[in-house]
Amino acid sequence: MSVDKSLSLFNLKYIREVKTYEIDIQQVVHNVVYFYYFEEARIEYLKRLGFPIEKEITIEGVQFVIAHNEADYHASARLGDVLTIYTRISRLGRTSYTFEHEIIRQDGIEICSGVTTIVAIGKSSGRPTPVPDRMRKAIESLEGAVINAVSD
Repeated sequence: MSVDKSLSLFNLKYIREVKTYEIDIQQVVHNVVYFYYFEEARIEYLKRLGFPIEKEITIEGVQFVIAHNEADYHASARLGDVLTIYTRISRLGRTSYTFEHEIIRQDGIEICSGVTTIVAIGKSSGRPTPVPDRMRKAIESLEGAVINAVSD
């Protein structure tokens, strides 16, 4: 299936090649590996925003945890395929934000798509807390008008 979504909305394009250890007994990328691809792209996205992950990502006493992760599988990727992972933050709430991901094989075929919702948690309280202003401003600056700012 070819991609018919507008990839121009995605601000991060991360390219990687499928490795031997990512292949299952059917000689395709194992389904769980796509979540690792999503994570790699999210880390690159945060680096671009100016928030590199060292031991952990903590900003102004706030940590970030995955509250929801989902994937839709459209086609298979195999050893040696070059994949482009398109990533963006499509929703920015008060205490959470949501990433969208699209994985496209080098021949233009959509392989996998997904969403990941991240919640800001106070490091000392362990409870949801507002996304730090510095991070919010960086996200809004990168995503511009396409971000769907809502309350949660």
